[in-house]
Amino acid sequence: MIKIRFLFKVFSTVTALVVVAVAVFTTILEPAPMIETVVLWQIPAVSALCTLSCLIYPWNRTPGKTEMGIRTVIHYLLVNGIVLGAGFWFEWYRIDRLGSVASMLLTIAVVFALVSAITWAQALEEAKQMNERLREYQQKKAEGEIMD
Repeated sequence: MIKIRFLFKVFSTVTALVVVAVAVFTTILEPAPMIETVVLWQIPAVSALCTLSCLIYPWNRTPGKTEMGIRTVIHYLLVNGIVLGAGFWFEWYRIDRLGSVASMLLTIAVVFALVSAITWAQALEEAKQMNERLREYQQKKAEGEIMD
């Protein structure tokens, strides 16, 4: 259940940031007078695939720094592959224009960094709340308010 809740949080964060990125991309970087409605289906589909790539991280243990670094690089490469592949297929960018490809790569990097930062901050807050609840429980138990 925790894994599903985490994936939904990541999915919603990724989707929201991708919508913002598409807005920036289509109004500033590659101005488009109109966006086709099919994009409304493409964004959540690509966001879901990117979210599933989070499953490369271990859930039953805390990885060391080296392992976490390697998994993060692999995750970043997976996300790039997913977004660039889907973006090419959906014609979000032009592969024959270096500026278009560079804009996509920059957008992917920014969204990845923001999603990572938001997810990390949420995990820290959740851990803080759990530790506080544990302290309260232990204090109540020590005071005799809770019986085993």
